[in-house]
Amino acid sequence: MEAYVLVKISAQTEHCGYARSIVEKLMMQSVENAQLLFGDYDIIVKVNAPKIHDVENVVIEEISMIDGVESTTTLLCVDEAILE
Repeated sequence: MEAYVLVKISAQTEHCGYARSIVEKLMMQSVENAQLLFGDYDIIVKVNAPKIHDVENVVIEEISMIDGVESTTTLLCVDEAILE
């Protein structure tokens, strides 16, 4: 199951280098990549996990628990095989 998680960092904690330290903390087993963004969200995270439940666990129990993470929005990718 592939998903992208959009992360907002708490505005009160943003200072030079802080966002990069959160990106480093996001690099965990199910996370393929994490990149800083400009715009409404601060970081995008690519998650790859066997099941939707595993994606849920990564977002709720790991990503959202990192100090400085204010909110997340999870976008699940659709497997084209189920659309046929």
